[in-house]
Amino acid sequence: MIFADYVEALRHVYSKHDAHLNLAEGNAETALAEAEARLGFSLDPDLREAWRIADGSEHEVRVFLRPDFLTGYDFLSLASAQKARASMERVSPQYVGYSEPSPRDPRIRDGWFQRGWLPFAAFGGNSLMLIQDYTPTEKGKIGQIIAFTHDPDEISYVASDFRTFLKLSLQAIKDDPEEFLELF
Repeated sequence: MIFADYVEALRHVYSKHDAHLNLAEGNAETALAEAEARLGFSLDPDLREAWRIADGSEHEVRVFLRPDFLTGYDFLSLASAQKARASMERVSPQYVGYSEPSPRDPRIRDGWFQRGWLPFAAFGGNSLMLIQDYTPTEKGKIGQIIAFTHDPDEISYVASDFRTFLKLSLQAIKDDPEEFLELF
């Protein structure tokens, strides 16, 4: 699923429940190219297109849902994504030697932070993040989607790529839109 179709379907879910999906105006090509230069790698074309269409969502406007979980995630702006990545990198030295209580999925590199991880969605002040992985293990795939969960810290596998993640996210939202939209 491409992001434009995802947004259209998500707008339908929002409007069906008398809610509004507020997304920021997308990024210009120059902003995307500058971000890639700062990151040191090219963005996955599908995530790049998402940020071209919309530069994130308003705070607490949920755009994504991790399959099999109830918490919705805000879509981070390109600048917020880079800031979240820089924050993880800045605090990562205190997690040298970090290992999770249970074995990590073999598609994801060990450690608390990798330079090839780029958050694109978050909840709760980045205590939960969805991350696109540009440095997977040889068993993984560049562009796979992983999740960071804080306290206890855990990195887990979510989907093989952004398009697959969008399809899974939309299905999870359609399965329980009231929970996603927090209509209690």
